Parts: sequence; structure tokens; C-alpha cells
Amino acid sequence: MSRKLKVYSNDEVVASTEGEGRVNVSLSGLEPATTYPKGKYKVAFEENGKESEKVDVPEFTTNSILITNISFVPESKTVQTGSHEQLEPNIAPSTATNKSLNYVSNKPETVQVDENTGMINALETGEAVITATTKDGSNKTAQITITVE
Repeated sequence: MSRKLKVYSNDEVVASTEGEGRVNVSLSGLEPATTYPKGKYKVAFEENGKESEKVDVPEFTTNSILITNISFVPESKTVQTGSHEQLEPNIAPSTATNKSLNYVSNKPETVQVDENTGMINALETGEAVITATTKDGSNKTAQITITVE
């Protein structure tokens, strides 16, 4: 026998699904990486036109939106000795919860990079590769080659 699972917020149905046995329902419009307290949402079953008592949904936390891709466009850049520039990688999706990156230079004697901000300092003539790595646990990386003249 089919029954309907209803999810309420402030006595208004915000989601529902029908099925037999165990059923799952998805809520849309929730903020990522957010904890919702017990009772913010309530659930009830409807069967044969009769609805059960509403029960509090326990506290839950929504998942973060992880970075799926980072890139530098272009993948190389020429700068002058003594210059300072901010690296600005492209991050997708734009709705990622934590867009923080960690930056590392393979030749810090040529190009220093602030590990948290991506600000580079061109110290001497040469070439260095800067690697940016996500901090959100998605383990995505991108590289840019900096040539110092």
C-alpha cells in the first residue's frame, strides 16, 4: 500500500513523496554547510487520507559544496623582477562553500607566493611553477608558470 511522506516547515508542506516501505524525500533550497536544529522541520505520513502525528526531524547538517575544478587562464605569465601580483585562479562551481586555496612555489628563491592569498613576489630572473591546491577536501590542483624577466 502506498503512503505519502510529507515534510513541514512552519506548518506548510515543503516536500513530499509517495511510495511503499521505506521512502526518502529531498528538500531543495537548503543552505550548504548549515546545521538545522531539531524541530525546524517535521514529518508525517499520510495513508488512506489520514495523516499521522507530525514528528520532529532531528538536527542535521547539509553537505558542503566542494570545488570541482580550479584553473589558471592563461597557464603562464611573465612578470618583471621586483613586481608583486595577485594570482586569480578560476574556481568552479562559483557556489563552492570553501574557495580557500593553498599556494606553493617550486622555486621560492625566484618567485615567493603567500600560501593563503596567492600574492606573488618576483625576486630574481628565472621561472617558477606555482601550485594552488584546494582546502575543502576535494584535492583539486592547478598550476601556473611564472617567468621573471
